[in-house]
Amino acid sequence: MIDKATIKRRFKRSIDTYEENATVQKMIVNHLFSLLDKYTQQLQAGNILEVGCGTGLLTRKLQNRFSYTHLDVNDLVDDMCSKTASVLHLPASACLIGDIETITLERIYDLVVSASTFQWFNAPAMTLKKLAGQIREGGFLIFSTFGDENLTELRTLTGQGLVYHASDEWEKWLSADFELLYAEERQHILYFQDPLEVLLHVKRTGANATATPYSWTKSKIQQFCKAYDRFANERHTYPLTYHPVYFVCRKK
Repeated sequence: MIDKATIKRRFKRSIDTYEENATVQKMIVNHLFSLLDKYTQQLQAGNILEVGCGTGLLTRKLQNRFSYTHLDVNDLVDDMCSKTASVLHLPASACLIGDIETITLERIYDLVVSASTFQWFNAPAMTLKKLAGQIREGGFLIFSTFGDENLTELRTLTGQGLVYHASDEWEKWLSADFELLYAEERQHILYFQDPLEVLLHVKRTGANATATPYSWTKSKIQQFCKAYDRFANERHTYPLTYHPVYFVCRKK
């Protein structure tokens, strides 16, 4: 069971450092948006929902791309949701604060979009079913999440981390209510000068949020840095693997 309170707390701490350090997340947003733009050329997107808006990296692109009637933004972290809505001049009513798995959605949408959020679901199949119920027939669900090789170095050494679902699991859950138009997996590897930089990176982006609380003591950090040496390459840099997966789905 994913501890949403821990996730909320760690992302809240990363608000001011997120965009500067979210190298991979920015690449994911750009690629997701290119897919969205390609597959929604004919879509009249009056009502749009973004799940997990964060600091608004994708929200800005949605604003520029669509002539919408309503753009609702959701985030687990109240400060992130409110700040994004305010900076982008969205009405306060457009900010849907809370866990998308449990909050009530009142609007029917033409497009639901999300970048790097669905991996936090405790009940993916049920939540996809819930979102399907808020999308009109012929509307779109377009999202990215992370596959089972994501942050593999961290999870190998700490024994902590999310259970990332394979693409075929997502496809099975989606098939009940959606036509899968496109699916893709990619891999991005970042390299750092030392293992401590790896930890600082995940802290500054909120990626250190794990399924359950995990305390980094001084001795644990020292052990981690020593153990991370096994991943060093011939240039003595240290990799961290991201494994984004993308889905473009149309409501049946």
